[in-house]
This record gives sequence, C-alpha cells and structure tokens, in this order.
Amino acid sequence: MSAARPDPSEVDVAVDRILADDRLVYFPVKHFSPTCAWHLRALIGALRPAAVLVEGPDDADALIPHIVDPATRPPLTLLSVYADRKNRFGLNGVQSPSPDVPARFRSWWPFTDASPEYNALRAGHEVGAALHFIDLPLAARIPFTHTRTGRAEAPSDHGLGFGRYFEALRTKGRFRSFDELWGAHFEVGALHLSPEAFRRRVLTFAWCARHAGGGPTDTDGTLTREAHMRYHIDRAAKLYPEGPIVVVTGAFHSVALPFTKRRRAKSFRDAGLDTLLVAHSFRALSRLYALERLPAYNQAVWEALLEGRPRPFDAAAARLLVRVMREARADRGGGPSTADAVGAWDAARRLASLRGNPEVTLHDLTDAAQMSYVKGDRRLMGGTIERATREVLVGRAHGHVTPEAGQVPLRSDFYARCKTHRLDVTGAAKTVRLDLHKQRKHRPKSALLHQCDFLDVPFFGALDSHAGHFRGPDPSAGANLHLITETWAIRWTEEVDDRLLELADRGASMAEAAASRLRDALADAADDAAAAARLLLRCAQMMLVDHFDATLGVVDAAIAADRNLVRLVDGLADFVHLHRHADTLATRGDDRVLRTITTLFVKAALALPAAAYADPSRQRDVLDRVQTLVRIALTFEATPLDVDLLVSKVRELVAVPEGAPGARGAAFGVLFAFGEIRERDVAAELESYLRGSSGRVLEAGAFTEGLLRTARGVFLRSRRLLRTVNAVVADLEWDVFKTLLPDLRRAFTLFTPAEIDALARRVSVEIGAGGPPEPEPPGPELVATCARIDAEVAAALEGWS
Repeated sequence: MSAARPDPSEVDVAVDRILADDRLVYFPVKHFSPTCAWHLRALIGALRPAAVLVEGPDDADALIPHIVDPATRPPLTLLSVYADRKNRFGLNGVQSPSPDVPARFRSWWPFTDASPEYNALRAGHEVGAALHFIDLPLAARIPFTHTRTGRAEAPSDHGLGFGRYFEALRTKGRFRSFDELWGAHFEVGALHLSPEAFRRRVLTFAWCARHAGGGPTDTDGTLTREAHMRYHIDRAAKLYPEGPIVVVTGAFHSVALPFTKRRRAKSFRDAGLDTLLVAHSFRALSRLYALERLPAYNQAVWEALLEGRPRPFDAAAARLLVRVMREARADRGGGPSTADAVGAWDAARRLASLRGNPEVTLHDLTDAAQMSYVKGDRRLMGGTIERATREVLVGRAHGHVTPEAGQVPLRSDFYARCKTHRLDVTGAAKTVRLDLHKQRKHRPKSALLHQCDFLDVPFFGALDSHAGHFRGPDPSAGANLHLITETWAIRWTEEVDDRLLELADRGASMAEAAASRLRDALADAADDAAAAARLLLRCAQMMLVDHFDATLGVVDAAIAADRNLVRLVDGLADFVHLHRHADTLATRGDDRVLRTITTLFVKAALALPAAAYADPSRQRDVLDRVQTLVRIALTFEATPLDVDLLVSKVRELVAVPEGAPGARGAAFGVLFAFGEIRERDVAAELESYLRGSSGRVLEAGAFTEGLLRTARGVFLRSRRLLRTVNAVVADLEWDVFKTLLPDLRRAFTLFTPAEIDALARRVSVEIGAGGPPEPEPPGPELVATCARIDAEVAAALEGWS
C-alpha cells in the first residue's frame, strides 16, 4: 500500500519516511552512473534482499537470466520493436508515409558495466534474489512518448536536470550543465559516502527537483509509468513476504513511488511486437543519447573501482588523458607529447582543486585536454583535440550476448548471407568484383550489397581511385553504363551490428527489410514518375522479385498522376536502362516494362508544349530532357514509339513565338532531326531572334543553345546558318554584342574541339580570310651571326669527350 504523500515543502520529512521503510528499499539512481552502481552493489550485498525490482520493460522478465549469464558481456540493450500493422494507434499515414505503411516504434534499455540497473541484476543474482523489471512495456508507452516525437525512446534523466531547482543550483555553483553538477556532487563528491548517506543525498536532490515548480503531469506518461511500477512493487511484496525488496529506479521516480497508488497499465499482445536482448556498442549508445553519455569514461571509472584504486576518478582521468594524447597523435601524425600528457594531468588536478572537487571529474578532464594539448590558435588545433577526446571518451567497446538468448533475425540473416557469398566480416578492407553478365552466381551477391547500400548498412570502405564504395554500371543513377563489372569496397565495422539493430523492426531478412523501406519510399513517390521509376530499378538491383509487380503498379499510378516533363523523361530513361539490362536485373513481366516505356513516352510527348512556359531557372533541365527524349525516340527499337505524336507536340511548342527561347530552339532542332523542316526554316527563325527587338536579340543565345542540344549537325552542315549568324552578329551594336556573347559562347561549348576546328575553317572561308601569314625568312646578317656563334662554341668544346 502507498503511504500518504508529505507536503512538497517538507523535504526532510519525505526523505526520512522513504529511508525508514526497511521492507521496500528504494534506491535512486542516475542512468549509467558508476557511483550509483558502486553503492547499489554494496547495499544489495549487505541486505541480501528477497527480490530486486529494476526499472525496465516488464515484458523482458524472461530475458533476465540471459542478462546475468556469465557468457553475456555489456554493453547490451533490451530492444523493443513494434510495427503497427493493425493501426492500433491511428498513426499509420501520420508517422509513416501512407496509411498502407505501418508506423514503427522502438525503445531501447541499454546496459553497460557501470549501469546501476545492470549491477542491481548481477548483485541480486549473486545473493539469490528474485529479479523483475517493473516499467511499462513499449506497447503501453507509445501513446505518451512516440506520438509526441515519432522517435525511438530510451531512458533518460531529463526530470532531474530540468526546472527551477536545478537552474538555481547551476547558477549558484556556476555549473555549465546538469552532468557537470552531478559529477561534482554525486560522482566524485559522493563516492566515499555510505550507501545510506548516498541514498539520502540523491533522494533529497530528486525530491526538490521534482516538486520545485508544481511537479510533473502525465503528458509524457510519467504518472502512468509510476502507477504501473507501483503495481509491480505491491505484487512483489505479496509474492516475497520474507525479507526486504530493493527497488531500483531513476531518482525522479524513487521519490514518488512510495506515495503512488498502484494501477496496472493496459497493454496487448501482437505479432508485430517483440522485445529482444541484443549486443550493443559504446558508439551506438553515444548516438542514442546524442553524446550526452560518454560510456568509455564511465567504464574507465568502473574498472578503477574494481581494481580497488583509492582515487578511482583520478586513476581513470590519468589513463584517459594518455589515450587522448595517443589518439590526437594518430590523427595528425604528430601532436601532443608525453610531456603534454603530464602537463594535462597536472592541469586536471589543479582544475579539480580550484572547483572544489575531491577528484578529477569528467569536465575537469576535458577542459585540461583542451588547455594542455591545443597549441596555438584553438580554431586550428582545437577541433583535432576535441575529436580525439570524444573518440576516447565514447570508446569502441562492443558487447556479447549468450547464444541462448537468441539472435535478432535480421542480424542472423545478414551474417548467413555473408558466409554464403564469402564476404569478409573480420574488419579487413576487401575489394569485391562481380560480373553479372557472365556469372549468374554473382547476382545474389550483388543484390545483398545493393540491399546494404539501400538500407544504409555501413558495410563499405573506399575504392583506391574512387571517392565512393561502388564503381560499375548503375542503371538507377544512369551512371557508368559503359562498364561491364561491378566493383565494391567492403569493410565490416561494429556499426554494422548497430545499424542492423535499428532495422530490426523492418523484417527478419535483408530482403524483407529492404522491401519494407522500399514500400515507404514508394509511398513518398506517389505522384513522381522519376522517383518511382528509380525505386523500381533499385528493386530490380536488389533482386526483390516478389515485389517487382507491386512496385511496377505504383510506378504506373505515379506516371498517371505526373505531368512534369523533366520527371517523366527521367522515368522513361530509367525504364529504358531497365529494359537494356534485363539480362542482369531480376525483373518479371518484360511486356509490362515495354508497355510502361510506351506510356511514359506518350506522357512525356504530351507534356512538351508546356515547356514553352517553363521557369527560366529550369530551362537547362528542360533542354537536357528534350535531348534525351529525342535520343530515345531515334534509338529505342524494342517496341514502336509514337514519333508522330512527338513531332505534333513539338510543332505545338514551336507555334508559341513568345515561348521560352531555349525550349523553342530545341523544338526546331527536333523538327530538323526528323526531317520535318529545312535548313532555311531554322535559319529564318534564328534570324528573327538576331534581327528582332533588343529583348528578342538577347534571347538568341538561349535559342541557339536549345537548337544545338537537339540538332548539332545542322550547324556543321548548313552554310546558310553560318552566314546568317555571321552577318547578323557583325551588324550588332557593341553593347548588345557584349551582352549576347556569353550565351553564344555557352551554346557553342556543345561542340567537340574537332567540330569547333571544322566550323572555324568554314567561317574563315565564308568571311574570305586566308590562312595564317608565312613567317619571313631570316636575313643574311642573322644567318652570319648564328654561324659565327656556332663556330666559337665548337672550338670551346674541342677535345671534350
């Protein structure tokens, strides 16, 4: 039963009542605090309680034996995942791309060697106590946490470091953050207290932090969580009537639980809901907490405590400063020296003394590193030292979970496929070359690598002569299509496992995870033909054969909804790539692909007249797509394309004299390429620009550029056009010519150097210019002087060998 809540102002009364309960022993903690963990282990060892209750999802009770298994090594995490396929929370289409795509939720409960929760479980196991988690499972927390943020949730100490009480302490003590205040008063400042005195100090701080300002509401689920935890506490009191029960929760909850009424939160069972015990890493932990937690620092302190060091924080700081020195030297190939490390350690101790800290805190350490290792301008060297310090304090430790706990299915599938395809996962840099045309067995290996790339799994290195990790034909990007083989640079790191955990709710295999993300992306591409077509290519590259037809259906719908010329032509080009690489891409329904090419061509042709009114800033894109459309019309032979429709729509574009000059120039080039107009028609139109009003003259460069993009040959063959341009340009006023010149020069850059030379020769003929003047022969005096110098040099060198 809960006790009556004291008046918020009666701090000592409240804390005394909590500490007076010998049956329910509330131990307040800050997550990842080594000092909390140290005192907690001592208390459990002395009390030998009947049960230990720990803040954590109560649906993970069955995993506790695996957490305390000797074969399990932190860092590790409880990972809860849920894909809301039934739309229980009404967030499908709100926190997912469309109502057809389930919203996905994740919660993390990390443990490190220095975590109070982990040590509570280990110490309780050692004394034979019953062990239970008592917090809400993910399914019950979603309405409070995920509906507000849409992000994965993890335990935090937000309540302690927020509010008027903390702000008053921070201002009085001149602390820069909550972590700095906590380190000074509750880590180095409380390590040598007794467990009872430590509990009193933390409970007093937490009571004041909670009640200064009126206390929490249930908008974030705090009160619901505490009522649920109280339900488990009362239940444990009945289950274990003999002996004390230790309750380990965040300090913000510890001061409320003794006075909270129990109420079990509603939850449910669902096939899409699962809680797993998985190996974690320090780097993943630091990303999860946006580097507010520095796990390697806490680990160094914990190791010093276990070694029995009398001043464990000092010992940890000294070790870490040396590591920072080494990391900075490796980063720059020089940098701080051993003498600098000695100076940094001396500076850290002096800072601790100046700030009244009995040992060196984390902030003393980081400040000393900057003071002692940065030479000269902090703006030049400070970044290197800051990176080195962060790298060392975050660390690269990676945990291990006993095999009996099971594996994340996605992770198991990844490593099984790597083994099948002989992909190195030792961390060595490797180069993988694949020939999809000649080696059918290379295709599934390529599909796996494309799936990793699509899912952002960091399984890649860098190619020696290439900036990225992939070189080869890439139809999805329309790049390097002349290449035959694929070349991948792979390099496994611990971050691969971290990313696979983040994707755990996407499916049990790499193919399922890729298909899940593909569905999300397709929902975002509902009216974008280019984006949908690009995703179809990715689908084919990843060999998601079972999803190809459905993806093609989405593409068809996007084409029907899209009227943008640029996107339609991009989609058309992708489908042409898809068809041409059908022998290496796992596609089904080739007839549908051809039908879609026909549909896209028609849609793109119908969108052509609108190019006359395109935004000037987009003209270059429009010209490129018109050029691509014409090239496909002239070269694609697998199925008939409606060239007559294309020509008729180009004529509509030409018929708008005030239309965009670049688009009109491209249209004239198209008509010339298809033999619909003659040279004199093109020359007349160009002359209408060059001899028109001042505003129209300035559009001549854009018209010429458009013309050359679709029919360069007309200039190479037509004397009429050359004469027209030469005659008109020669008559332009100087100021107009200067303004027009950059546009004309840009237009003529479309020619190759050989074509420029040919044009120059023809222009020189047109204007009657001869070849370059012959150089005058040297005079007799110059010849005689050269002969005399030559004779003198020969005499001087006579006899040399």
